Amino acid sequence: DGLGWMKFLREFGLGGCLADDMGLGKTNQVLSMLQAERSRRPKKGERRLPTLIVVPRSLLFNWAEEAAKFTPNLRVLHYLVPLRAEFQEEFLDHDVIVTTYGIVRRDIEFLIEQSFHYVILDEAQAIKNHLSQASKSCRLLNGRHRLALTGTPVENHLGELWSLFEFLNPGLLGRNEAFMSLA
Repeated sequence: DGLGWMKFLREFGLGGCLADDMGLGKTNQVLSMLQAERSRRPKKGERRLPTLIVVPRSLLFNWAEEAAKFTPNLRVLHYLVPLRAEFQEEFLDHDVIVTTYGIVRRDIEFLIEQSFHYVILDEAQAIKNHLSQASKSCRLLNGRHRLALTGTPVENHLGELWSLFEFLNPGLLGRNEAFMSLA
């Protein structure tokens, strides 16, 4: 069902939020979807692009382990602080690029010049403050499709939901000020 839902979102050009509790398989669902996407033939004239997955630093190696275990055919690149300059030219040789929110903030000038098939935010509550550099940087990323994974889409107020959906489907909920006046 989860894969079918993500396919529906892709086909209709919508961003989606997987908001399950921890341990229910958000990572595996996304990896399965990316494996299916890799198997899908590109449309005529469509170039195969990598997917960018942005995670908290503490989850970086979890994604690597899960990808190696469940989708070993995906070519995964870790875009890390000491190594990133070496790998910038190799983006198109990989299916998945995993990086951190900190790297996105620091390398946003480079990253906004790149095109991605998907931009996926894990622990997406990291962008709950729409004024934060992480939130602003993630909204600038260029992806054909967008997904957010979080166990807590709203922790304190509905403004956090607005920030998440502004990343997923820009403009859908209107301006923040107008949305918050209705909340």
